[in-house]
Amino acid sequence: MDLHANDWTAMSKANDQVLADLFKVAEQEGSCLVSDDPAIRALLNRRVSSGSVVRPMRSLFARPEYWHALRPDQQALHIVRGLQKLHPDMVFCHETAGLVWGLPISYPRLATIHVATTLEKRRRSEGSIARHIVGDDVQVVDGITVTPLARTTFDCLRTSPFTEGLAIADRALALSGSNRRAMHAAFREFGTHRLGINRAIGIMSYADPRSESWLESAARALMITQGFALPDLQVELPRPDDPQRTYRVDYLWTLPGGSKVIGEADGISKYDDNAFGLGRSAIQILAEEQHREAELTLYGAPILRISPEDVLKPQQFVDKLTRYGIPRSERVATEIKRLASVSPQSKLTYTEVAVSQETIEGFLRTQQLWNGTQLEDRA
Repeated sequence: MDLHANDWTAMSKANDQVLADLFKVAEQEGSCLVSDDPAIRALLNRRVSSGSVVRPMRSLFARPEYWHALRPDQQALHIVRGLQKLHPDMVFCHETAGLVWGLPISYPRLATIHVATTLEKRRRSEGSIARHIVGDDVQVVDGITVTPLARTTFDCLRTSPFTEGLAIADRALALSGSNRRAMHAAFREFGTHRLGINRAIGIMSYADPRSESWLESAARALMITQGFALPDLQVELPRPDDPQRTYRVDYLWTLPGGSKVIGEADGISKYDDNAFGLGRSAIQILAEEQHREAELTLYGAPILRISPEDVLKPQQFVDKLTRYGIPRSERVATEIKRLASVSPQSKLTYTEVAVSQETIEGFLRTQQLWNGTQLEDRA
């Protein structure tokens, strides 16, 4: 028997157990594995070379099967928590801070980790790390040091396409309990000279904290840029079978003649893990949704269902809302298209335009004419 081989096997098994224990703790914390032990780091780097460990970023490690099962937003949070362990003084900002706050940041915008710095300590951005000079105010959210919510929202909106930006702005208002006027004031305090401030203020002008999902916000953004009348959001209707209880619909339009159109955003979030966590199976959830829709038809109003595909295909979206008789202002849609064509950050698409304050005011006046009443001021 080769004693050296036995010793090597025993050592390898011991190393496996050490790493397994370390990975277990890191995964429970929602973090990549980091270690200040040179021997452990050397062992991890050897495992990276053999393919049994992945290294998402320098000095951050994960088990391949665990890492690849995570969504991109979950992977980004694991990296952020790992970096915070490596650099306790690190402050995250922009989209990275937005992710930590719970803002709906699109996956492509999570590829870069945004870190706050100062003039004195400023270093060049490198690799997947981007550095920005921001204010000194910080907050700790779930153990991660980030810029405050208002500042984070401002920095995200300055470079966001309108569709993504409105979802961020909606969520920021819901999280903060603030209002549009207060956010506008905060944005101006951050610096009226900052690139993108008009875009940030313009997007925030349309924000509504009642929107409950990315799809609801994105669909509303497309309604705005395509010149459609905006619905009321999250409207409660008494249930036909039990008036003491209510159904809540995502959108409700009141047309010029007084008739109603119910709108529902069909996002996957309506069938997410939270529902299954309550012990409800997929079949139960779908059965409940079918029953709910059958009940909604008793109101005598058409039910307009909006899918993620509709939002990704503007002409399909326009055709659908037009079929349901949703009022549309061609003048507003034309002006939005013109703005998109001259916006340096747009891609000549309606959904990527920076909306001006003048267009917002004109659109709201049009809304008032359609509705026949002054819109409630939710600012």
